[in-house]
Amino acid sequence: MLDLDGTMSVKKRSEARGGRGRNFGKFIEVYRQLLLLNENNNLSTTLKNIQELLTFTEKVFSSPAVAEVFLYFCLHGAATAWVLQNELSLPEATAYRALKRLRSIGIVVPALKVSKVKSSKGGPRPTVWALEGSSNDEVAKSLRLHYQLLSPKFQVAETVAQTILDEYITKRNVDEISYREIIIQVKELRVPFRTPDIADLAATYLNERGIKVWR
Repeated sequence: MLDLDGTMSVKKRSEARGGRGRNFGKFIEVYRQLLLLNENNNLSTTLKNIQELLTFTEKVFSSPAVAEVFLYFCLHGAATAWVLQNELSLPEATAYRALKRLRSIGIVVPALKVSKVKSSKGGPRPTVWALEGSSNDEVAKSLRLHYQLLSPKFQVAETVAQTILDEYITKRNVDEISYREIIIQVKELRVPFRTPDIADLAATYLNERGIKVWR
């Protein structure tokens, strides 16, 4: 049925097509936004731009692992293979294959070589990979995270913090914890490091995930 202005309402249009295409509404909205971004171009130029975008997307998203690594770079700007392995739970070979693919496409470039820690084995020095145009701060953050993830003390603190999140924060539906309670958790887990060191690292980990730590 037509509305007073002679057009069909949104509801009627949906009913008329039997709900077909409803799942594609969000994708159609993406294309409408792309057209708005290219409103100064003629339609043929916009079409060419979108076709190039689709070709690029196919290259990246044909592999789930490559796609996941690409999205991580979009969010963080830079990463090492070790960071990708830990943050995305990827096997070592998968992380390196994804980096090789992104480099061959021209998406990531080597930003700097990482100095080896004393306990590291032989082999080439790790590399911080970055998107073209990523900031020095993003590269620096990636480097700090790389060293943190190499530290046995940090790994223990991360385990402690994750235990607190699972057993304390989530179960009690709270978003805060006292430093004293973190100390108690560390002592109960009998970690092989000084309790205050692990508690401080765990508190930082929890703060970064939006949990208030009262001291």
